[in-house]
This record gives sequence, C-alpha cells and structure tokens, in this order.
Amino acid sequence: MSSELANGVRGIDQGVSFVDEIASYYPRSTQYKLLTNGFGSFSRVAKSSEEIIDAVADVSLTGVARSTDEVLQKIQSDIQVGSLQGNEVSQADVYLISDFQKSTTGEMSELGTDTTLQVNLVPVQSSFRQNVFVDSVYLANPFIMAGQTNELAVNLRNEGGEAAEDLIVRLLINEQQVASASASINSFSSGTITFPLNFPLEQQNQCQLVFEDYPVTFDNEFFFTLNLGNKINILEITPNLTGNRLNSSTNVGKVYANEDIFNFQSYSINNLDYSLLDNTDLLILNEIEGANQNASVLLPYIREFLEDEGHMVFILPSSGDVSFLSEITRNTSLAAQRQTYTDSTGVRTITLANPDLANPFFDNMFEGQAGNFDMPFAVPLVNHNLPGSSLLSYRTGDPYLLSLRTPYTSSDQVFVFSTPLRQEFTSLYRHAIFVPVMYRLASMSKSLDVPLYYAMDENTLTLETSRLLDSASREAGGQRYLYKLRHNEQELIPMQRVVNGRLLMEVPQNIIEAGFYDLIRTEETAEAANNAVDLLSLSFNNTEAESLVAQYSIDELTQRIEGLERVSLYEAEDIEEFTSLIQSKNDQVALWKYALLIALLCLLIEILLIRFL
Repeated sequence: MSSELANGVRGIDQGVSFVDEIASYYPRSTQYKLLTNGFGSFSRVAKSSEEIIDAVADVSLTGVARSTDEVLQKIQSDIQVGSLQGNEVSQADVYLISDFQKSTTGEMSELGTDTTLQVNLVPVQSSFRQNVFVDSVYLANPFIMAGQTNELAVNLRNEGGEAAEDLIVRLLINEQQVASASASINSFSSGTITFPLNFPLEQQNQCQLVFEDYPVTFDNEFFFTLNLGNKINILEITPNLTGNRLNSSTNVGKVYANEDIFNFQSYSINNLDYSLLDNTDLLILNEIEGANQNASVLLPYIREFLEDEGHMVFILPSSGDVSFLSEITRNTSLAAQRQTYTDSTGVRTITLANPDLANPFFDNMFEGQAGNFDMPFAVPLVNHNLPGSSLLSYRTGDPYLLSLRTPYTSSDQVFVFSTPLRQEFTSLYRHAIFVPVMYRLASMSKSLDVPLYYAMDENTLTLETSRLLDSASREAGGQRYLYKLRHNEQELIPMQRVVNGRLLMEVPQNIIEAGFYDLIRTEETAEAANNAVDLLSLSFNNTEAESLVAQYSIDELTQRIEGLERVSLYEAEDIEEFTSLIQSKNDQVALWKYALLIALLCLLIEILLIRFL
C-alpha cells in the first residue's frame, strides 16, 4: 500500500480518499467504525462522519498482515460486544479497502456468512508485479563473541517475472557502511550472498541491509541486530583424586583461561556449592564416577540444570565408569567395558580420524576446506553403547567425542569424551584442534534465544532474563522490574510478565514499526528513570507475506464472490470512478424500491378498473 498506483497516488492515500467519499455519501446521522490491521481498541468506538474523516487521516502503514477472514471475524466480535453493551446492530455496510495480496488475503471463507453485513470489496490495484526482498539473514555461528570471526549469510528472493541483475546490497553496522556485495537473481528464485564479520564489533550492533529495487521500495531496508554474548559461565566439577593427579589447573581450565570470554570456575565434588549451577551455562563433569559418595547428592541438581536447557560435557573417568552418566540421562541401558591395551610400550594408542567438515559442529572452525589434518592420538579406553552422534572418531570408526540427546530437551545437550583429557590417555588437549572444539562446545551452551530480527506480526517475545545481563548485574531476589521498548523518542510499555526466568512480552502490533528498539529494564520505584538499564537491541521488519506483491485481479475476485448475495465488488481506479460507483449502486437499490411500488400501484388501479367498469 506504500507503492504508487497507475494514477501516481500511493495505495494507502487512495484508500483514505475512498473512506472520505464513503463518509460524505451516507446521511450525517450515520455512525462509523474504523478498523485497521493493527486491530486497535479505537475500532470499537462509533464515530460521526467528521470524526471518521479525522481518524482515517491518522492511519499509517504497518507491517502487520491480516486475512479477510480475520478482519470479518474481528468485525463480528466487535458487533457482539456492542450488543452486550446495549448497542444493537441489525444491518451494517462493510467496506474492505485492500490491495488483496494473495499472500495475506486468505481463503475469504467468511464472506457472505453473516446476513447482518453487506460486504463491499474495494480493491486498490497496483500495476507492479516485481519485487526483490530479503528472505532471511543468519550467522554461520549463532553465538557471536568478541574476537571470533564469523560470517553473515543473506538470502534474497526475487518475486517477479524478470531477473534482477547486479543488485548492489550494502551492509551498514551502527550507521557505517562496512561492506557491499553484488547479486544477480533469476525470476521467481532465490540467491545468497555472504559478508565476513572479521572486524571489531561493539557489544550491541544495529545492522541494516540496504539496496535499490524500484518501484516496490518499502522493503528495501532490512534491520537486524548483532548482540555480542556476555561471558560464558563454565563450571568444572572434578573428583578428589589421590595425589591430585588433575592438579589445581586442569587441561580444561587452561583452555578456558581467557577471562574476556569465559567466567571459569573449578571445584571438587567434595567441596561444591550447588547453587553455582543456577548461573552456569556449561557444566563439565571431569572424571566423575557413580561410586563417588557425593554423586547421588549432585544428581538432582544436574537434572534440574539440564531441564533448564543447560549444556554439559562429561569426561569419562579412567575406570570407564558410565553409571553416573546413565543416572543423569535416565538411560539405564548405558554400558561400557574397560579395554585391555598393551603393546611394546605398555600402551596402545590410535590416531583420531579427520573431522567431518560437513558436520555443522565444525562450520567455520577451520580456514579453507583442508581434508587432511595431523590428528592427535587417544587410547581406546572402553567399548560402550552410548547412543550419540560422533563428532570425533578413532580411525577405526569408534566414536571418541559424542553428542547425546537427553529426555529433557529435543536438542543435543550432553557431550562425552571417551577418555580422560590427560597425558596418559590422549594428546588431544595439547593439539591445535582442542581449543576450537572446546570453544565451540562453550558457544553452543550460551544462547540468548534472541533472534537477529523479529517480524512485526509476532504476538509475543520470549527472552531469558537471567541471560540478558552479566552475572554481576543479575536481578536480585524479590525485586520487581519493568521492561520497556524504546524507539527514537518513542517509549512503549507492552503487556508483560516474567515466568520461570523468562520475560514474556506482547508485541504492540498497532504501534510497532520497522526499525530498531532498545529493550530497557527499570525498577518499579519512583526513581525508576534513574535506574534504567539498557539490556540489548531488538529489530523488527515487515512480514515476508507483505513482500509477496502478487494481487488478486478483478476477474479473480469476481469469481471468488460469485453466488454470494451480500457481497459486492467496487472496481475503481481513482476517486472519481469510486464516487460514481458508490452513487450508482446505492441509487439502483432506491429506484428498485420505487419501481416495485409503482408496479403495485398499477396493479391496484387495474383491479379497480376491472371491478367497477
């Protein structure tokens, strides 16, 4: 509706003119209700002709799409509510002024079903059938951290009968252009371009994709946000081994020593504060055996951690005992048998196989697509029946690093190393592949569950409040907070509630527009404005359905309403033609009534003449 029509007027402006003409045609005593796609509460209030003209002048574009059936159901619902309040409606004229896009109009099954409504379809027809838009945007690594390279993929879609040649797409980050790319897309097909993210980013980054595609221009900008993750909280739990063979700093601790990215803590299972699991993203059980007397005490806390969608790494103990892992995953059939390994040196080792670069776990982990690596070795410690997907394997094909699916979530959240990460069992911990593998395991555990962008017709946003702030700024128990959305000078307070650490916020669809919104948290106190905390930046875009510009033609609409007595169609290219149509259609009804009265009068006269002459 933002595009120009053949007469040079924007679709929405022509629709407003149609409403003005309707209001001027009906008697001054007529009451009107105005309904827009935002389904605002103002639609329930009846207005005079002057008020409806003022109201429609304030109508603005929105990315919220509604089907014809949704609109009619909303009208019927408002009429029922009005009836309960004493405002009975026996008959009403409904004018559906729309571009009737095929992607949003829907089945139109509600047309003609309500005998109290005379429905008039008023199509706003555009001659443009060509449009290129951003279909989706995604990162190669969903968790983006400072100092790590990443790649942004942009999927473009061409909904038109002509190919789009050499379309220049610009990437802006924080209002600065950082890259551009050229794309050529065949008609009615898609194409993908990529942008490397190998430059410093701020904690919150507002990003735009901009290109020139005329004449449909409303979706030539696409908004998304790159929010760098806060530090990943990692908790390692170790046994109390004789001689302290794990040492005070384990090989796991050494790889997570980067304090700019990780908050790493390591505790013995014999001296553990179980409340630490509440703020943990990745839990590492380093050689914990089921026979440990504290394992049974720890078990319910780990299960609760996994139920809360936490991630865990289980490093097999030297005994090969998997009984504790069996208890954790509620899989009593897990079994492992310790192998006997001897050769001339007393130890048999097997080199690990090259990683499968087609596995999403290794996406963008290595430069290029080299197929051969100088891989580390590991001892084949146990034969086991763990039912997971192998990420790293021995050259014999036996799995070494597995990902397991648990009964707590539908995704893999437990990762198992088949040997201790110590010198006598493997050289992996001192190999170059070890750091990126462990970093990837950590990054998979830290998901803000915040998409790069939202569609404007989203009903509810769900955010993990415990992960929006770093551990030093997390909410204190009992404190009440209010969450707001800020866009330029506009500040919105949507309907919201916090349930089990999740913020559920309703999207104000009748107000929201495409662009960036800052999520702000304030305390529910008189000094709330002074205690406001910026959490992260969110972005909203028009719905994909709005970019599918194909419309129902007049002939197609005529076929859809064929046989429906209480549905009519107004075919008007401009306001003058619409004025003529609305007058002629309503005047025809009045003349029909007069003709019937005249016919009855003539019949009466004929009867009188026959009787008395």
